[in-house]
Amino acid sequence: MKNQLKHRSGINKILAIFTAAVICIAFAACAKTPDDGSGKTDKATDVPAATGVATQAPVVTDDPTEKPTAAPTAAPTEKPDPTADPYEGMPVPYFDLAFDNDEVYDACGNTDMEMEDGEIGEFTVNFDGKDVKTTGYRGTDGDDYMFVVFDEFSADFPGFVSEGLTYEIFIQIDEIPPAGGGMLISNGNGGGANMHIRGSQGQINFNVGSTTQDGTYPGSGYIYAQTNDATKGTKIEAGKLVHVLGMYDVENGMVRLYYNGVLASEGEFGSGEFNMAGTHNGKLGIGINASYQTERLGNATAFTIVKARVYRQALTAEEVAAVYQNCVKAVTPAE
Repeated sequence: MKNQLKHRSGINKILAIFTAAVICIAFAACAKTPDDGSGKTDKATDVPAATGVATQAPVVTDDPTEKPTAAPTAAPTEKPDPTADPYEGMPVPYFDLAFDNDEVYDACGNTDMEMEDGEIGEFTVNFDGKDVKTTGYRGTDGDDYMFVVFDEFSADFPGFVSEGLTYEIFIQIDEIPPAGGGMLISNGNGGGANMHIRGSQGQINFNVGSTTQDGTYPGSGYIYAQTNDATKGTKIEAGKLVHVLGMYDVENGMVRLYYNGVLASEGEFGSGEFNMAGTHNGKLGIGINASYQTERLGNATAFTIVKARVYRQALTAEEVAAVYQNCVKAVTPAE
């Protein structure tokens, strides 16, 4: 009986060991399957992470897309640079007559201006045989004129012209003055510098005060750009918008007069020096002699001024042609 019990006990132990082994194998198999599955799942879910980086890559293109779209929209709304040079390719004037509603001013900002009556507006004038419109200053009698105030050089106008001087005006006169006194730009009294209409036939001239009388066209304390005989030389045309420019070329010792962009006459200044005589130091007159104020253009004829400039230098022939064309751009065909 005891032997039979021992035999059964041995079988039971073997069965127990076998059962334990099967259970261990089963557990091991179960444990392995999740591990493999989770490994595959982790690798699969890593892919979206990588593609996430790929989808973020276009962020790099933000710069190129922003720059082209920003530039076109910003440029049209920007205001012009107020310091930009409006005379690119041309000499820069010291004084440039400009208009703002009922006021005159210096577009270069170097001088003050005084306007005595007259009218600012849009006028019809005749240019090159055609009626054109332009903004300008209209004077109809002797009380209509302007002053340019040179405060900085009020005590030393000779210093102002020491390297050269140019007067420029774009003007239409209604009639030829019956005698002298048709002042265009002037500050002369026995000296200084004047650009004016002389005599009863409309001669235009530019003269500069000289300490001697040995230049090409001397007379009354001045050297003239063309003959001192007012019945000869280039004459202004009434009823037409014309460009008159006079210059004192210090470096080459010459006095020149241009009409509509073309040299009309020139002469040697001579051995003398620039002479002020009784000239007003601090003012230039437009339509009036600042130093001898009974000489007024409005006493002789009505007139329209479109442009007036003063340069602290003598211009070249090419520059004269350029400033003339710049004036022409100020007129438009009349309807």
